[in-house]
Amino acid sequence: MAENIAAKRHAQAVFQIALENDQLERWRSDLSLIASAFSQGELIAILEDPRIGFKDKSSLVKRCLPDISDLALNLANLLVVRRRVRIAPKVAEEYNRLVDDHEGWEHAEVTTAVPVDESIEKKLTEQLSELTESKVALSTKVDPQIIGGFVARIEDQLIDGSLRSKLESLRQTLREGG
Repeated sequence: MAENIAAKRHAQAVFQIALENDQLERWRSDLSLIASAFSQGELIAILEDPRIGFKDKSSLVKRCLPDISDLALNLANLLVVRRRVRIAPKVAEEYNRLVDDHEGWEHAEVTTAVPVDESIEKKLTEQLSELTESKVALSTKVDPQIIGGFVARIEDQLIDGSLRSKLESLRQTLREGG
């Protein structure tokens, strides 16, 4: 829980800096690189080792992340100093969410009983865009237990158009009526 709060605070600070400097995409890239590097077990072990001095850790971070901006490098070092290297992926994720919100994007996760082709994905994206009145980035997954139809989750909104839920509803109606 505390890690999520810290990740959000860091992401919000970075978002403000990126917005002020018109560098939203540069920061998205830099944070992705930091998150990727700070997800490697061996590097985490070194950066969290109290026997290794900050100067050596900072030098290692700079070697591992040669193509990021100086400000992003400062953030990476700040995470090292505060012993929060493990939250880097959450910082990147939260930052991406903030940028997407700023640009008017919603993320929808659609679950279907069988894999869907591009044309169906496109139709679902269009329908969900109309429903939310915003641009929608769609990700799909398969769950045969929904039997047919789809279940879409957009933020905290759930749209259940699955055959399974319709059958459950019919079953409940029949129980109440009988």
